[in-house]
Amino acid sequence: MTDRRLRELWDSLQGQKAYLPHFLSGIVLDGIRGFNNLRVMFDYPVSVIAGGNTTGKSTIVKAAACAYKVPGAGVKDHVPSTQFPNHRPKFGKRQDTREEVKIEFNYLTLDGPCSMRWRRAKGWTRSFFGHKNASQPVRPVYLRRSSDLNSPAEVRSVLNKTARLKSKPEETPLTAAQIEFAYQIFPFRYSEVVDISIGNKNLLFAAQENGAAYSELHMAAGERAILRLSQEIAQLNGALVLIDEVEAGLHPVGQQMLMLHLQQLALRNDLQIIVTSHSPVVLDCVPFNGKIFLDRDEVSGEVVVRPAYRDLMQNALYGRTNEKLKLFCEDNIAEGILKGILDFLLSQEQIKWELVHIGCVGKASEFPIYARALADVNQIQDTVFILDSEQRNGEVQGKIQKAVGHGANNSILFLPGSGTSESWVLEKLHQHLEVYASRLEIDPGDLSNLMNRLDAIYASASDSSSEIAKNKFRSLSDSLRRDPAEICRIFAHLEADHQESDIQPLVGELRGILRLWRG
Repeated sequence: MTDRRLRELWDSLQGQKAYLPHFLSGIVLDGIRGFNNLRVMFDYPVSVIAGGNTTGKSTIVKAAACAYKVPGAGVKDHVPSTQFPNHRPKFGKRQDTREEVKIEFNYLTLDGPCSMRWRRAKGWTRSFFGHKNASQPVRPVYLRRSSDLNSPAEVRSVLNKTARLKSKPEETPLTAAQIEFAYQIFPFRYSEVVDISIGNKNLLFAAQENGAAYSELHMAAGERAILRLSQEIAQLNGALVLIDEVEAGLHPVGQQMLMLHLQQLALRNDLQIIVTSHSPVVLDCVPFNGKIFLDRDEVSGEVVVRPAYRDLMQNALYGRTNEKLKLFCEDNIAEGILKGILDFLLSQEQIKWELVHIGCVGKASEFPIYARALADVNQIQDTVFILDSEQRNGEVQGKIQKAVGHGANNSILFLPGSGTSESWVLEKLHQHLEVYASRLEIDPGDLSNLMNRLDAIYASASDSSSEIAKNKFRSLSDSLRRDPAEICRIFAHLEADHQESDIQPLVGELRGILRLWRG
């Protein structure tokens, strides 16, 4: 049920970006804390920044806090000099290295894109890339580390002020919207939640419907974090919300519910939300374009943004048990061919479909990145990389073999044909037109006429043969009103059952891998 609600939210939020006030679409960090022109892009209203320790997740959040002029904020709030202070003691030699720093912000507005840059030379200055009369966008900003909500120093300061009170403190009940946020996450209900103001400090006091009553000094870490968040962000409108370590103190179920309701809040109140996390549960709660993965390049040591890992990589990098045979391919065309072969093989080998996972991970040039990551977490042994035949004996194959090491020959397979997968399917269609016409539920004569017409249309095209094949196959799919991957799946299944087909080497290799993996 929760997964379905999340997907519905994703669809609704995808189109909201263009209507948010000065949507923060990107940050470029240069010179700060070792970053070298690091570009981080935000493409979905709720973004999760993930990565190992020291990859700069918190730095990006703090930088984002400086993107706007915040109504009601002090002159020292939401500025780089406060977010990134330097240790410069009056005495002693140990001090922070002072280098030139640039923090660039890109925004999407109803009037088009715009940019602003903070730069530190002798001091911090702002510039707007030569645009006259430009000014820093105005927007509410909320910045919070979830771990700070459980700070012992904060608790001690509240206790000290309570002990010195000489008059009754002011009490303010939380609003329905604020309490609703917590209702959705915890298994119990509150009869009231009150904010007790003690000077410039405040203390939450809760009473449950079952009779329990207690201050936040006795709350569980997760309960206190959620109540504080609900109090502080539930009534924000049009704001940028930044939360570091969003999962702190929360059970996995609570993490999922928190992300669900943060996205509901983003939709309802026109919020842009950026959080950091080490939790795979949190990552699962946003779509592909809401995930940002930071990593350190193994050669330069610099922080880079990796292509957002699919669920396969997410499981591997964040410690989930993954008892599946993993097949990596480039696109949905390759995925369709693999599914067709597996439709044929799995029933013969009596292996369940759910024990095999096919992941489309983008360009072949990115495969070595995945190979290294999986090798680092010792999950390469159950992984197979499927490349187009034109990649055989190429640079990508060599890089994967280097990353995989021993046993690399069993980890790299090639799709049939001598070119792209689309050209292979078109070739098979010409060879066995009547057989495929039956499976595609079209009259053989009509299919023959369609193929002849497409051949004539693309005969004079000046593109490469691979590009012509890709475009011709898309036209064929559109004319048949069939999904391209579905067509490939049908073709591969039939070819797998044809002993003379050039797909048989791949079928045999996959059969051997399935048997070896099953043990």
